[in-house]
Amino acid sequence: MDKPTFYLALDAHPGDSQLAVLSPKGQIMSCKNYPTAAPDLIEAVCTVRGSKMLVVEESQIADWINRILTPFVDKLIVADPKENAWIAKSKHIDDKVAACRLAKLLWGGYIKPIHHGDPQRQQFKELVLHYHDLTRQTTRFKNKLKAEFISKAVPVKGPAVYDPSLLKTHLRKLSKSPMAQDQAKNYSAILTQIMELRLSVFKKIRSYFRLYPEINQFRPIPGIGQVSAFTISAIIDTPHRFSNKRQFWSYIGLAKSQKVSNGKVYRSVSSSHGNKLLKWLFLQAAMIALRSNQPSRFKETADRLSKNGVSTKNIRRTVARQIASTIFTIWKSGESYRHA
Repeated sequence: MDKPTFYLALDAHPGDSQLAVLSPKGQIMSCKNYPTAAPDLIEAVCTVRGSKMLVVEESQIADWINRILTPFVDKLIVADPKENAWIAKSKHIDDKVAACRLAKLLWGGYIKPIHHGDPQRQQFKELVLHYHDLTRQTTRFKNKLKAEFISKAVPVKGPAVYDPSLLKTHLRKLSKSPMAQDQAKNYSAILTQIMELRLSVFKKIRSYFRLYPEINQFRPIPGIGQVSAFTISAIIDTPHRFSNKRQFWSYIGLAKSQKVSNGKVYRSVSSSHGNKLLKWLFLQAAMIALRSNQPSRFKETADRLSKNGVSTKNIRRTVARQIASTIFTIWKSGESYRHA
């Protein structure tokens, strides 16, 4: 006979957290406040004797909680907060109510989990996301630097304006505007620092390539470059999280959102959900693959759809899904990509 399971929910915040405990029958046994510190949370969880499941919503500290509390419960679930409308959309709610409702959702089986890899994988993922954040910051400060020249009607073309060795030459063009000159100088200094940091992070990411062979496995696929390959590896972690390619598409954000009633689909539109970074990468991969001069199965698909009058936007999405399916299949099987 299976042991009865207790259902625990942690509404976690830096500083303090609320832990709700439900009996196997779904009755609230306790809901107490604890400091968000490893010894306190471990002690709080261990006071519940017997089999227990714990849920915590995804947040900046969810991975830390996952690592410290997993050894002390039978199962720990990191929940997708976007799926918990009963909590998120309530107008009158506090931490205690949120914890109790989260525990009730766990007891009822209404929690949608978010995958968290092992600590090494998680570090790799955080490093890759940091690289993309630095990339966004690079673009931001490039735009700011160029805007200083444009605002003073000084024409600047190409990437030369971002080159620190040419900065003095460009700053002379702003000699009549000392304030703009200083701003441009500051933006250039920040940009140089960010680009150096980005290169340093990129080198650290490359040290993981030998640990995750799928990165090189993805590279021969049209449209998939080095950055796309390591980003897909880092965020997805393992293809075995998904039972089929449609679940994979849905996670990326390439699946269609359908409304079904009485077995009939009455609305099918592009989904607005999914991982935004991966969605952008796969759509970019589709665009690059279609612009390539080399023949591929993706270009054949695009040509066929184009002849049937399918729009460019929908062709791109279809090819992005096809690239995603290819990655999903070869990653799961361990096979190499074949062009034909």
